[in-house]
Amino acid sequence: MRVLTPERMREIERRAIEGYGIDGLLLMERAALALAEEVLSSRAGAGRPLRALLVCGSGNNGGDAYACARMLHLKGAHVCLLPLCPVEKLPPDARKNAQICQALGIPAVGLDALERDYDAVVDGVFGTGLSRAPAGAFAQAIAGINRAGARGARIVSVDIPSGIDGATGQPLGEAVRAETTVTFQWAKRGHFLYPGASCAGRLAVADIGIPNPAQGFLPEDAEVLDAGGVRALLPRRARDAHKNDFGHALLVAGSRGMAGAAVLAATACMRAGAGLLTVLAPERSVLPQVQSAVPVAMCLPLAEAADGALADDAAALSAALTGKSAVGVGPGLSRAPGRAGAVRAALASGLPAVVDADGLYHLAGAQGWLARGAQTVLTPHPGEMARLLGRPVADPVRDAADYARAHGCTVLLKGALTVIAAPDGRLTFNCIGTSGMATAGSGDALTGIVLALLAQGMDGYDAARAAAYLHAEAGLRAEAAFGAASMNALDMARSVRL
Repeated sequence: MRVLTPERMREIERRAIEGYGIDGLLLMERAALALAEEVLSSRAGAGRPLRALLVCGSGNNGGDAYACARMLHLKGAHVCLLPLCPVEKLPPDARKNAQICQALGIPAVGLDALERDYDAVVDGVFGTGLSRAPAGAFAQAIAGINRAGARGARIVSVDIPSGIDGATGQPLGEAVRAETTVTFQWAKRGHFLYPGASCAGRLAVADIGIPNPAQGFLPEDAEVLDAGGVRALLPRRARDAHKNDFGHALLVAGSRGMAGAAVLAATACMRAGAGLLTVLAPERSVLPQVQSAVPVAMCLPLAEAADGALADDAAALSAALTGKSAVGVGPGLSRAPGRAGAVRAALASGLPAVVDADGLYHLAGAQGWLARGAQTVLTPHPGEMARLLGRPVADPVRDAADYARAHGCTVLLKGALTVIAAPDGRLTFNCIGTSGMATAGSGDALTGIVLALLAQGMDGYDAARAAAYLHAEAGLRAEAAFGAASMNALDMARSVRL
């Protein structure tokens, strides 16, 4: 699935009309047909006519709602219109459909009608181009639509819930809380970015006949992968393969009190298909737990004194890197100044690398280490991203993309919507998962998956976006087994499936 910005969608639609000669009324008709089919499903088998209210704004979203009202009326539904703009002030295509509704005798009602009971209310107030807070009758209509939804009406939004910024997903004042959003041809960023995603409900993308852009999709036209798309990215495994065909990963992780991070990352790495894994970790406080919990992993000790002081990470890591195909550094590493050497040595190795957690903490003060020829994947959560940026995350998509481009790395910015940004501008969104993944150690498991895929030869961007999806799938499996509140990161690490 492609995800566009509203500006990009408007450009493509304009070219369809002006360049290809596709009539705007035809596009509106197809959009309205998709809407009508969605609304009619509200009362499938109910045994009485559907009662529907269509709230029509001042733009072409209002026109879609007018055209939908006509179709519902002709199907025998009891339809009312709530116009928020005089017919003569509507754009030409919307005005045409409003006039047809008048000719058919479909009744128009006022804002007070929103206090009546309906089976369905269609939100055609605003589209994806909203840039300021709704006011006046428009704001009253949005509030009334939400009250109708609270009373049990099914709320269907046209293109995007009114009140949501289509580019950022941010509410501009009160926003409609839809059960279903029907958008046209391609999804928009505001459908996936929170809190807009929470308002959109179920997203239906309707093909209304707009051709693909003549110059093709651009890198910043984000992609949402499904299970089939992810599996197509994964390395193929020949029947006569052996373990050395699937890479030898090196994981540098763990510190006193943080052995679990190394265990989680190592468990996920082996579940994600690495042929071999070596864990370099403190010999007393971490390695015994790794050897016990992940016996299939090899271990190299980092000399550790009785007081917890460690030998030089960089020297030990340099020796451990020989013969490896990828390196991961950071889970549970600790923020002790001496451990920065491990991050520096990993990035100086020339191997594909993934950096997470405390590795990102050390990297924030030395981002010149990212100037390297090899594939690099960073997996920050918003707080870690803010440290890298030197300021809070303002726009997760823009911030991840700008950082990836500026530093030549892949950024996997974790969240309810995970944004994966490549250094060449490509974007992928991962929007599956569960709230149960918001638990300690979840990111360690993700690091292990990325490391395994890098070790198997995948490039950084594909490894990151495939890992994000596989991690989320593992979260869903863990939720099914234990519930969102009871699942933990070890459940996820053990649930990874390629």
